[in-house]
Amino acid sequence: MIAHRIIPASQLRVGPATIIVALGDRTIRSRAVIVVAEPHGIVRVAFDSGDILSLSSRSALGVIDPPRRCPARVRRARDA
Repeated sequence: MIAHRIIPASQLRVGPATIIVALGDRTIRSRAVIVVAEPHGIVRVAFDSGDILSLSSRSALGVIDPPRRCPARVRRARDA
């Protein structure tokens, strides 16, 4: 199951989650590699794709968390 959520830019953190930002002419779907919260409610984000954005701390962003890995199942050989 894919875990997705909407968060304000002020809660954005660097990590493996895919961040989705819809702009007027395109959509960025990438991982945040640098997040800097600045005074006056500005959040600067550098993405793995090379894009750099300045967002209002209240901007809404979509986040898709990576799937959790299930522990490997051990298969038992059947007696022949």
